[in-house]
Amino acid sequence: MVSVKIYLSGKIIKNWMTKLLEPILIDEPPFLPNEGKVTGEEKFLTPVFSLIASILARVSLGAAVFFIPFSYRFVLYELSIPEIYVDYTNGLLFVADIFLCATLVFWIVDLISRPRKLTLAPLAISIPLFGLLLVSLVSVFVSIVPKISLYHFSRLLILTVLFVYLLNELHDLKVILIPLAASTVIQSIISIIQVLKQKSIGLGLLGELLLDPAWSGVSIVYAQGVRTLRAYGLSDHPNILGGCLAFSLVLLVSWQIMKKRETDGLRIAVILIGMLGLLLTFSRSAWLAFISGLGAVSLILILTRRYREIIKLVNLGLASLIALIPFVVYFAPLLGVRLNQANAFQEVENETRAIEERAALNVAGNEIFVAHALTGVGVGTSPVAMKEQHPVFPYYYQPPHNTLLAAAAETGIFGALFYGLLIFTPWLLIIVRRKKIQFNPAFVAATGALLAVTVVGFFDYYTWLLAPGRFWQFLMWGAWGSFYGSSLKPENND
Repeated sequence: MVSVKIYLSGKIIKNWMTKLLEPILIDEPPFLPNEGKVTGEEKFLTPVFSLIASILARVSLGAAVFFIPFSYRFVLYELSIPEIYVDYTNGLLFVADIFLCATLVFWIVDLISRPRKLTLAPLAISIPLFGLLLVSLVSVFVSIVPKISLYHFSRLLILTVLFVYLLNELHDLKVILIPLAASTVIQSIISIIQVLKQKSIGLGLLGELLLDPAWSGVSIVYAQGVRTLRAYGLSDHPNILGGCLAFSLVLLVSWQIMKKRETDGLRIAVILIGMLGLLLTFSRSAWLAFISGLGAVSLILILTRRYREIIKLVNLGLASLIALIPFVVYFAPLLGVRLNQANAFQEVENETRAIEERAALNVAGNEIFVAHALTGVGVGTSPVAMKEQHPVFPYYYQPPHNTLLAAAAETGIFGALFYGLLIFTPWLLIIVRRKKIQFNPAFVAATGALLAVTVVGFFDYYTWLLAPGRFWQFLMWGAWGSFYGSSLKPENND
């Protein structure tokens, strides 16, 4: 009798564990053709709260995406460390963060109102992402500044929940494309005016920084004896703005060329304005990211023989080139300096210093990693660790300008392992499963944008440490994972 009870109890526990772990263990696509969409019958059965919460979550996500580049913030706490830039030590709450949290709150209400199974597929992305979150938590307890690390872990936790939300709920790229288009136009127009006027334009209430090319610390291009202001928009730095514009434009261009309608004047205008804004950031990493992202899209179109889309891309490229030629000619000396014309990297002091600074920061970051290889110095604390390691340093204390190295220095070897998997696994999945992927428009666009974000991480750190870059990184991991699942051929979806 006892053995029968034990057997039955064991069977019940086994069945319960199987049901609990099924969404995690089965590598299923993020959604099946009708899953997560409201059909006529479901519309009748779905609780009103669930429907309202679902709509509010999508609206909040769109608002969060719109505000990604905006530097307007609230200070949650202040932590002053001499010689360290305050944004590396203070706790900050950006407008995008508020809408991001609202998105997740509404989603939780939706889930409570209409319980359903969630997926974490593709597990090749989810597992290393949760691993990175875990080692970031561990790093809080060994951090050289626990308060900073706890703040950054909290951000990573929220973004990880966003990732799960995107896997399960992002079924239409337009949810983020429309706010991205609006943000691109606004940021680009402000940027163009800033560069033409060579100063800030009085939008301090919206978060615009006070800008004057004569001031130390303001990002400029030095050419022919003149300091020229780079485009900031309403962001914290031209490189951040450039990255946001580059990622957005890869998505917007992909959207334009893969739509069935041959022309759309409004979309083309948005793209042209955005490309001018991107040009005026004078951000080399952003330019390279944009080219890389569109290169990936072009390669997929060629390999899948989508000749109509290729022709549309070529036509759009020619139109963009014609529209930008006057500005390229006008700013040719500045572009030449940024692209090493006439050996500018050795001859122009500002460019030489920038290159030497990045090299020195990467060397210092590697030294920090070697000294704290197991657990790192704590997520978010590499600038402080750099100061402790080099009390006398000829440059501003910053994280190393490579996201993988920054992750390694702050979270140790295991953090580097998980982050490295997140960087390279999507491309391995595409190569290994290329015959099983349909390469639908949303997946192609997300693939191009993910590559653009990845490329920036090889040359800068903001996709690892700073709020706008992190948001973009997790946004594209989630979007790519969701559309990867929907792109798998039906016979391979079970």
